Amino acid sequence: MKLNPFAKNTKPNSKTPKKEVVSAVEDVPTQKSAGITINYSAGAYRVLKNFYISEKASLLAVNNQYVFMVGRDTNKAEICKNVEKIFNVKVKDIKIINLPSKIRNVGRHSGVKPGFKKAIVILKEGYSIEQAKA
Repeated sequence: MKLNPFAKNTKPNSKTPKKEVVSAVEDVPTQKSAGITINYSAGAYRVLKNFYISEKASLLAVNNQYVFMVGRDTNKAEICKNVEKIFNVKVKDIKIINLPSKIRNVGRHSGVKPGFKKAIVILKEGYSIEQAKA
């Protein structure tokens, strides 16, 4: 008797040929504009949403620290891998901040300001992201 009737049969069958596993990302397309090269990665839009622009973020950019809005379920390893791949830089450290959602009232109407997750990415000496400084 099977424990899970919905599970596939795990017995090896020598009659069926084995399938080759093909990498999802073989060639990474690049785009050059004004001397800046950007490598596009499949699925990177789920990790890095956009740059977070604020007064504090602009002050941190002077110290080689850049602030990104990131997806809710991302972790430091995914952020590091995608920043290094897209911007051709080396990451020294990452700090993650979860900002909670907040209730806002306009007159008698109540609403919710959505929360999000942001990451402060610290780059190694000699590297910078030119798109963040614009």
